[in-house]
Amino acid sequence: MLINRLSMGFVGGFIARYAIIGLGKIGTAIAKSLIKSGVDPGSISGSVRRVESIARVRRELPGVFVSNNNAEVVKDADVVILAVKPYQVPDALMPIRDVLTGDQLLISVVAGVTTGIIEDLVPSKVVRAMPNIGIVIERGVTAVAPGSRVSEDDVRRACEIFSSMGRCVVVNERYMDAITAISGSGPAFIALILEALWEAGLLLGIPTDISWELAIGTLETSAELLRVKRPWEVVEEVTTPGGVTIRGIKVAEESGLRGLIMRMIEETARRGREISQEIEGSIRSKVIG
Repeated sequence: MLINRLSMGFVGGFIARYAIIGLGKIGTAIAKSLIKSGVDPGSISGSVRRVESIARVRRELPGVFVSNNNAEVVKDADVVILAVKPYQVPDALMPIRDVLTGDQLLISVVAGVTTGIIEDLVPSKVVRAMPNIGIVIERGVTAVAPGSRVSEDDVRRACEIFSSMGRCVVVNERYMDAITAISGSGPAFIALILEALWEAGLLLGIPTDISWELAIGTLETSAELLRVKRPWEVVEEVTTPGGVTIRGIKVAEESGLRGLIMRMIEETARRGREISQEIEGSIRSKVIG
């Protein structure tokens, strides 16, 4: 049963007050999902960088307290969600490091910034999360990695929050660059494949709207089938000896389609590691400086 209380929130059995530093696209999506899951808007506070953005947030998130003062937003929160751009992390956290406490759970959805970096900046318990764009329609996939100070309950609490926006999996932080490449960048890669499928229909003379419905319907059907079957089982069921599907598979194998996709993911993950190192170096130099 969902419980709503004035200035209190409820997700997965935990009553809390939430603060979101950075009510941009991802931060706003998280706030909307919290509210839809049963959290009272009055238990959520959030910050924006520009005063002009306050009116926009009040329209999108009625009842949520919004300010451009991070200290004002986080002071009474149990859970703080950090949703800023990577280069903004020091500016967002350093001025409030004395306001944050060791009892607060800080969940970072900032790409490329490790829990270790954030733990150097604040006394809070830190969890790193990598949600993908699907959270804006509550069909996201989020990986959660614990920092060095958190308990199992803290990790479970973080995962319950993101479970209200789709699916959540707990991982070791060392996998985060690879996960970013698969689930973070993956929607863009799937969109490219879907676009090619649609355009192939146009090439073969199928009307635009029909080709699109066939392409996206096939993607949806395939995803549902692959929830209960392994890829090779689907291939075997669709493919008949001497038929049409095996001809297309032959072309895919000759062109190295699987290897190409694997290289796409590999290069994406490699770039993710490079960016993480660049960000870490920049933040550390800024903090030390």
